[in-house]
Amino acid sequence: MQHHHTSEPDGILTDHLHLFTASPLPGPVLDLACGSGRNGLFLAGQGLEVYFWDKDPAGLQKIRDLARGKKLKVHTREVDLEAEPGSTLPRNFFGGVLVFRYLHRPLLPEIKNALRPGGIIIYETFTSSQAMLGRPTNPDFLLRDRELYSWFQDWEILHYFEGKTHSPQEYLASLMARKPASAQT
Repeated sequence: MQHHHTSEPDGILTDHLHLFTASPLPGPVLDLACGSGRNGLFLAGQGLEVYFWDKDPAGLQKIRDLARGKKLKVHTREVDLEAEPGSTLPRNFFGGVLVFRYLHRPLLPEIKNALRPGGIIIYETFTSSQAMLGRPTNPDFLLRDRELYSWFQDWEILHYFEGKTHSPQEYLASLMARKPASAQT
């Protein structure tokens, strides 16, 4: 479902890079449903350890090839996040999680549990208004109003946006949040 055809990382990530690099994250970063891996590769290029999970073996191979050429520390896992039975994400393991333009609601509790206390999540995907502009149109892949915010309302919200972007024109919800140090895992 990745619509960007650029190798540049998303603006929310570059604008808030300091949250990943200024003080050590409490663990590695997961680029979930990573597509081309451009966001995770950007963080790996900053010296972070990054895991790339996706169901596309060819895409994961491209990520490995790019990482090898740049001597980056990456791990890849081919996984169909929607077909795997039970929990696929390790609990309390990652210091950061990136999710861009992907929504599978049953995974949201798993994603929250996969982050260690103090960890950072960036989650950005389409809202229901996106159907007015084109794909995706399936409500299963579109957030309802304030839905993303409600999933993380008990965390420290560092950034939240919901609305229309202009280049390209898309209806998105973007969230950056820190898991509370006191969070139950």
